[in-house]
Amino acid sequence: MSLEKTEAVVLKTFNWSESSRTVIFFSRRFGKIALVDKGGRSLKSKRGRIVGFAVLELTFYSSQKESSGYIRDVDPLETWSFEKEGTVGRLAYGSAACELLHLLLPEEEPQVALYDYFVSYLKCVEAADKRSLPALFLAFFLRCLSHLGYHPSLTHCTGCGQQAGSFAATRPQEYLQFYPERGGVVCSSCQTAADQYIRLSSAGFEQLVTLQSASLTEAAAIPITFADTELLLEALTRFVSCQTGVSGELKSLEFLRKLKKTKLS
Repeated sequence: MSLEKTEAVVLKTFNWSESSRTVIFFSRRFGKIALVDKGGRSLKSKRGRIVGFAVLELTFYSSQKESSGYIRDVDPLETWSFEKEGTVGRLAYGSAACELLHLLLPEEEPQVALYDYFVSYLKCVEAADKRSLPALFLAFFLRCLSHLGYHPSLTHCTGCGQQAGSFAATRPQEYLQFYPERGGVVCSSCQTAADQYIRLSSAGFEQLVTLQSASLTEAAAIPITFADTELLLEALTRFVSCQTGVSGELKSLEFLRKLKKTKLS
């Protein structure tokens, strides 16, 4: 076994005994990796604690003969508590980003640019006004998709290639139709009655287009309601399911949705 060291953020944990578990990390050097945490759940463990929403210096044993390596030690380098106003929302949008990466990242393929962007996103979730969180997450979602090669077509009709801006401008009061199975928006000439589309208003469409290329700082300044966020997330999660074959439903956001309905958040 070789001893390796890298920065990493926890994406998910799976407990399989009273003292041990498997931890899925997004690491800077190795991409998504699954490591066995022997005895890590025990209060008697002498090494550093594994915590969520933190950049960790991770030291582990890597094995080519076994499917998972073993954690040797962890040392927190930077942590985010999400204790500002809107803690529940910050936790939900932070967790949703971890869920999304766990779903979409390939195993053991370095994604340095995406890793750095993910860390920047968590920093923004910690510091931003709570009203900026939906737009920040949508921007992260879109950047994550594009980085991994799943780029939704928002600038041109996926059927005929007509510029979306042109057919949106000719009928500004109408809805644009987003068709996840084809990978983007579809003009009226290319629509068929049997297909199930997601209707985006002109304003919602413009928000999605803007967020697709916005920096995190720019995204934080884009006002967007929770209702509009839900519709745009429906479009993106269906797009993920159709284009990748994995469910794009995010449990963290479903929890937040339930809180919104009960007015507890």
